[in-house]
Amino acid sequence: MKRILKWGFGLFLIGLILAITPRSLGVFEPEFNLRILHTNDHHAHLEPITSKETQLGGIAQRKTLIDRLKAENPKETLLLDAGDIFQGTLYFNFYLGQADLPFYNQMNYQVGTLGNHEFDRGQTVLADFIKKAQFPLVSANLKIADFSPLKGLVKPWSIVSVNGEKIGIFGLTTEDTAKMSSPGEGITFINSVEAAKQAVTDLKKQGINKIIGLTHIGFESDLNLAKTIDDIDIIIGGHTHTPLGSMPNATQPYPVVETTPNGKTVLVVTDWEWGKYLGDLKVKFNANGEVISWQGLPHAIDNTIPPDSRFSQQLEALAAPLNTLRQTIIGKTNILLEGSRDKVRTQETNLGNLIADAALNQLKSDGAQIAILNSGGIRASIPPGNISVSQVIEVLPFGNTIGRVDLTGAQIKQALEHGVSKVELGEGQFPQVAGLQFIYDPKAPIGSRVISVSIIEQNGQSKPLNLNATYRVVTNSFMLNGGDGYEMMKAGKNSVDTGFLFVDAVIDYIKNQSTINIQSGDRIIAKSSI
Repeated sequence: MKRILKWGFGLFLIGLILAITPRSLGVFEPEFNLRILHTNDHHAHLEPITSKETQLGGIAQRKTLIDRLKAENPKETLLLDAGDIFQGTLYFNFYLGQADLPFYNQMNYQVGTLGNHEFDRGQTVLADFIKKAQFPLVSANLKIADFSPLKGLVKPWSIVSVNGEKIGIFGLTTEDTAKMSSPGEGITFINSVEAAKQAVTDLKKQGINKIIGLTHIGFESDLNLAKTIDDIDIIIGGHTHTPLGSMPNATQPYPVVETTPNGKTVLVVTDWEWGKYLGDLKVKFNANGEVISWQGLPHAIDNTIPPDSRFSQQLEALAAPLNTLRQTIIGKTNILLEGSRDKVRTQETNLGNLIADAALNQLKSDGAQIAILNSGGIRASIPPGNISVSQVIEVLPFGNTIGRVDLTGAQIKQALEHGVSKVELGEGQFPQVAGLQFIYDPKAPIGSRVISVSIIEQNGQSKPLNLNATYRVVTNSFMLNGGDGYEMMKAGKNSVDTGFLFVDAVIDYIKNQSTINIQSGDRIIAKSSI
């Protein structure tokens, strides 16, 4: 009897040790591997983006790469998108997101979040997109009224199962959407940090210990989120078109490693823009859902990747009607809209004024006060007569988007000095402007040519530029990143690439004018002291 009791007690002790040891001592703990493929800021770029040096992107090439990578470990892989599928090419203008959606469904995206541009054409267009999406679109910081077409379509978070483990994914949308897009009545954007805290709390109540923030709030806001809120393991972001790691012009690694307030590791990644790269993050978790190791290797979607033949055929069919769109008449001009190289790179022109006015008008609701654009982005004139979409594309062929940045008066003056520093050489940096007037001396030493600058307010009144004040400036994505030597743009604050195509802004602006009669000569005045 004693022997039996001893055996029983021994078995009890062994069972107790086995039950306690894994979690208390950290041995024999099961580990979980997760691979996340991700994109953001697609902006309707279904076709590759081609330049003299490179070819990047293309939805058919993306499909080939995703299939290849998923085949390596299909049970462990998630495919996510961090917003702004909408807006950026004629595919969106014509199809309103319905061209992109079948490709996203066929690539088997598992969760997406809403970017600000998803609201550009109002709630009904977005609702139609979500209803046909075969994956959830999540955003935790939206309050949706009962009368909204989006009611019941957008959840704060989603739980997906990967290789038997549950992963919680919550979404966030930039609060600036109310100013930068057209959400309409019935949509309120609440504080993203508070919404994220609530989403994490809700997911933890569901027993989830591996949590991903799928955000469209901008990279700096993502880093702040990582350092502010406990229990987020990974943040997959978008909105600011930030390159990381091996992506061109990246200044930070992929991933960026941050620490939560309670000392845990959180990984922050984003995937630049336009489907040029595919984000790829491998993460290992311990049994407590803590990140213990990782490997990041974004992939360039370049011309070494063959396009998927089925996607290529579908894209060819979608492209056909766009040729008709390009010939669509959008307005009329009674005068030549001057965009010839010799004129636009040495003086103010009426076409330069039109483009600057259109850009400024696009972002007035965001507090924009002036526009400064490089003339090198203007590549053709528009003769008197009807104006077609294709003519505007010829004028603005580079696919630049509209950017905005807050600059001091001193930085604005520096930008204008740079703009006229090579006027005698006819360089593309010569500025075309809206919302201001400046006088310069082309014979004065470089850096000292600008004589005076005045800000033209919306009521038409003129006030001298205050070098110490801050102004919201509209420019293009090229200049926002220091293009044409405008390095001072990179030093500004609150820099955002809005994703709005310049082509779209100018087309819409022309549509809203009965007839174009814009003049030139009162914004940039050359006045030699010699």
